[in-house]
Amino acid sequence: MSTIKFRAGRVNYDAEKKLAIPQKIQGQITIKQSDEDESFYSFEWAPKDNVTNVEPEDLLVIPGDVTWKQVEEAKTGRVFALTFLSSGARHLFWLQEVNEDEDDLSALSKKDKEILAKIEKIFEPAEEEEEEAPQQQDVEIPDAAPATTTTQEQQNSQ
Repeated sequence: MSTIKFRAGRVNYDAEKKLAIPQKIQGQITIKQSDEDESFYSFEWAPKDNVTNVEPEDLLVIPGDVTWKQVEEAKTGRVFALTFLSSGARHLFWLQEVNEDEDDLSALSKKDKEILAKIEKIFEPAEEEEEEAPQQQDVEIPDAAPATTTTQEQQNSQ
């Protein structure tokens, strides 16, 4: 897998006001295979310039355990959520490439869509080899014995 890099900033979420607030710091997201295990990925956000008091964020990603989805409610920019399914942890980022659509700031550009497709592909769960299911054999069930008539039915027929 090749490395995916794109410009993005972090977003703070104010739960009380239900408001996503982009941080002003320019940054870059890098997604590459993890050094720990080739089936995992390293998702790193780092400030673009050497900014004091801002630490990079490095997350270990397991395909199938994360989603990368656009936050549709954000109408003033292209905000994405990296959500871990196992823990519910959610990290918000805003894309910093120039948006070609001046009328709809949340609209994805062609480049955004390409990046999204690449990320979705590597975050899909790994296809496991399916074990061959044992073949089911037909089982012969003998016919049921004929029903016997009840005493009531015998009396009615006489």
